[in-house]
Amino acid sequence: MPPSHRDETRGLALVALSTIAYGVLPILGKVAYATGVQALPLLAWRYVIAAALIAILQRGPRPPLRERVRLWAIGSVFVFNSIAYFRALEEIPASVTALVLYTYPVIVALLAAAVGLERLTWRALLATLGAFAGCALTAGGAPGGEPLRLSGVGWALAAALVYASYIVLSSRFGAGVPARVLALHLAQAAAVLCVAFSLADRGLALPLDPRGLLAVAGIGVVSTVVAMTTFLAGMALIGPTRASVLSSLEVIVTLVLAFAFLGERLGPWQWAGAALILGAVAFQSLGALRRAMISVSRTTR
Repeated sequence: MPPSHRDETRGLALVALSTIAYGVLPILGKVAYATGVQALPLLAWRYVIAAALIAILQRGPRPPLRERVRLWAIGSVFVFNSIAYFRALEEIPASVTALVLYTYPVIVALLAAAVGLERLTWRALLATLGAFAGCALTAGGAPGGEPLRLSGVGWALAAALVYASYIVLSSRFGAGVPARVLALHLAQAAAVLCVAFSLADRGLALPLDPRGLLAVAGIGVVSTVVAMTTFLAGMALIGPTRASVLSSLEVIVTLVLAFAFLGERLGPWQWAGAALILGAVAFQSLGALRRAMISVSRTTR
């Protein structure tokens, strides 16, 4: 049964809120780094906060233990996306990190075809070429003509690959599981692993700087709990394809916030790379993009 006009409006609003909450993530990460917060303690506290809050929100019976183990295994894959993403933030600008990460929808298409979930189309192949050409241009230099650290670009690409792998694994092994249940197990697995990694490194201590503590709390609450739960709720109302296409606005949110609060400015090559990456994602999802635009036009009448 197609969603009602009211449900579409609510779903689009929820996905828009999620997009803003996710777009703030790299900005808060940079603020935390500026106060001396290290990546692993930041991630440990992020997922401890998220797991606790989502557990409060998620009520009802838990799945059987065998199914929970499978969900925790999927969540453990997601952890390495977060680690790679925050490593990239340590080395390259937030705007460039967001752009390179957003090659993941194209990688999803390739991985889904490789494991037999979807058919590989010429559109997906062209989108792949465009996205990675965009990455090459984006990595060509930082704003101001300074060279980017290739290790940072590599971490961002690794984050995109792991995130794409997580999406494909979720589609194959998490099918039929309520979204909030999956989110809870993801956060639990991430919390356990990040706490273990942090204790094995420098511990869980955070600098007692109010800005850093607020940034870490904001990442846990806004960019994890709010972002995750609103996206899942919106996706349930308007469908995963339209929700994923609309979430591409996250990159624009990050670019605007990075310019406003961090003073980051993309050079000509970065703008060209941004156009190729976003264009490749839009080209790959033209059908879903048209349906999303129709939904938006209906809700504004």
